[in-house]
Amino acid sequence: MINRLHYLLHRPGRGWDPVPKAHALDYAEGEWHKGTDARTLDLLEEWLGGFAGKRVLDLGGGPGQWSVAFARKGADVTWHDISPTYREFAQQKAAEHGVRINCSMGYLDDAHTLASQFDLVFNRICWNYALSDRSFARVLHALVAAGGVGYVDTNISSWRRETLPGSARARTWINDHVGYKIGHPFPPRGRVARLFLGLPIERMLVDYSSAGNDRVIFRRPAAPAS
Repeated sequence: MINRLHYLLHRPGRGWDPVPKAHALDYAEGEWHKGTDARTLDLLEEWLGGFAGKRVLDLGGGPGQWSVAFARKGADVTWHDISPTYREFAQQKAAEHGVRINCSMGYLDDAHTLASQFDLVFNRICWNYALSDRSFARVLHALVAAGGVGYVDTNISSWRRETLPGSARARTWINDHVGYKIGHPFPPRGRVARLFLGLPIERMLVDYSSAGNDRVIFRRPAAPAS
């Protein structure tokens, strides 16, 4: 209820940007300096059978380094995020690299309004900004086309828990044990995979090798032959 009230009162279409511009630009430069992970790109390329001509949604695209990487491999990319500052930065980087990306503005949960499904829906290090874990899993899954791929890399609730102030630890405990989100707590270990397992999927790979992250990749069943 609290998150949904904030969602109704703060809309990017009215010029609202939740990320202070100075912080956004500093973070964006840092992310571009780190670049993308070649192993992740190779994994996604294997699951997709190549990027060329594939429709990709970078859901929570932020500074756009992944959007540009996908576009440089020949994908038709849609960047979706809530920050106008990140949009401008991502568009600038796309132009510098000689590629084009489509841009969509809104909350993560607003992506359900996109009039398309995608061969790949990519969500990296921003799952916690969704209104609820359960509803966002359904939104993301529905955006994946039949036979397409969904990818999530998210921090989990045990990550740096000891550094959180008491109020944030309380909100994290509530989300862990009750499933109710106040603010933006990270999901507990294994929740994301369990939520997708309750939806139609054909194949899933789960990576818990990082102490602070869950990585999940899944494929939706192909459409039945007509």
